[in-house]
Amino acid sequence: MTFEQIYNGATVKPPKTAYGIQKVAEMANSPHLAGMSPEFKRKALLMALNAADTDEGEVLNDLVIRQRALKEYEDSFLERVNQFETAQLDRNRLQQAELDKITGQFKARMEANLDEVEKRHQEFRAWQETKRQELHRFTEAAALCVPQERVDEEQAGSNVTPMLRPTGTFR
Repeated sequence: MTFEQIYNGATVKPPKTAYGIQKVAEMANSPHLAGMSPEFKRKALLMALNAADTDEGEVLNDLVIRQRALKEYEDSFLERVNQFETAQLDRNRLQQAELDKITGQFKARMEANLDEVEKRHQEFRAWQETKRQELHRFTEAAALCVPQERVDEEQAGSNVTPMLRPTGTFR
């Protein structure tokens, strides 16, 4: 909004005067007064107000009313910004809750995947144990196929468990 719109929309509107604070501000920044001392500018402005039959009190009253209008607008603007912020924060909280829910679901899926991997490792270790038992069963059976004297001779000469070396031909 422009300042004029703010002043016109205020609860207390500035008075309609020929020489309000806006006109005095224009005169104070006139190129005719450029380079003059503050005291000279003050006297020139007071002389102009006096010539226009305008009381300085009216100008100061206009200033106070415009300051209030600006303060009202600032307060309402800030209130709108705060309401917007609150709405955005509420929206962010809802989105965070949704994100946390989705994240939890994905974490649960990932955990289930890791559980499946562990299950497969357990199955593999169980199979390895079964394989070990199968090989042990084969070894015991193969030992029965080797002449006993030879096993005894090899065991007598070494502390290491002998490898079975079947004799004869196999088809």
